[in-house]
Amino acid sequence: MAPRVDENYRKEINEARTELENLVKSKEFSAPDFLRLAYASQFTIANSHHNDDAGNTTSTDDATKKKTQSPNNNSLKTIAKIKAKHPIITYPDLYQLAGVVAVKELGGLDIEFVPGRTESLISPDESCLPDVKQSPAELRDVFRKVEISDPKHIVALYGGLKLATAGAQGANLKLDNSYFVDLVDKKKDSSPAEKALLDDQEFHNCVRCYATHKEDFFENYEEAHKKLADLGLPYSAFIKSTLEKSASQVKKVLGAQKAVGVGVAVAAAVVILSFFYVINRRTAKNSPHQFQ
Repeated sequence: MAPRVDENYRKEINEARTELENLVKSKEFSAPDFLRLAYASQFTIANSHHNDDAGNTTSTDDATKKKTQSPNNNSLKTIAKIKAKHPIITYPDLYQLAGVVAVKELGGLDIEFVPGRTESLISPDESCLPDVKQSPAELRDVFRKVEISDPKHIVALYGGLKLATAGAQGANLKLDNSYFVDLVDKKKDSSPAEKALLDDQEFHNCVRCYATHKEDFFENYEEAHKKLADLGLPYSAFIKSTLEKSASQVKKVLGAQKAVGVGVAVAAAVVILSFFYVINRRTAKNSPHQFQ
């Protein structure tokens, strides 16, 4: 069951966000580690559901828990401490909240966070992340499991992944287009994964675009990150978030008293649009890569 995202839940989310922000600002914890954890969470859940279709979920989950619940995994231990303070927040919500906090700390992007993810006991497994030795076809297949197929989104997220897996060096980096600038400049010295980005024409076009147009990278990264983070959210979470934002905007522009009638009209319009959104999502639900 998805959590009840009411005023109290949002209050707990805001408090947890502040705790996460304080951790990365004080350098007690690395923002790239939080970002890697957010990525790993989504790829792990998607991989688990993918394996479920193949009939081998149990072995995958057991391996995941053994690997990621190591006492040396500081990121999971940190999230577990925050979870203990805010038990009503689901682990998937905390993982993705940590991810948006990390992105803002690393590059200044303020990505919208929509709460409401169903609780999951599957621990993030970094072995489910895209591998540096994968070919373009294999890279596409890994991202397809999380319903990301557009080359511009794959390449943008890969840029974030490189920073997230940079280790101690990542703490001094920023989430911008510098990786792609360096990649174009050092084309001959690229690693296997970077060769995949350069040898595939669609990927290569995105790399060159991001190297010369920082704004395009930021725009596409934000879209891709949100698409990844929101994968698995219940339809009701999207609808409620849209309604709340619409009502808030109406009140700000027109004032509380004048907003009553208009607010109803806006809410009705949003409900209708949300209905078509749900229908579209349910149509896609038959895809083997869709999960809740």
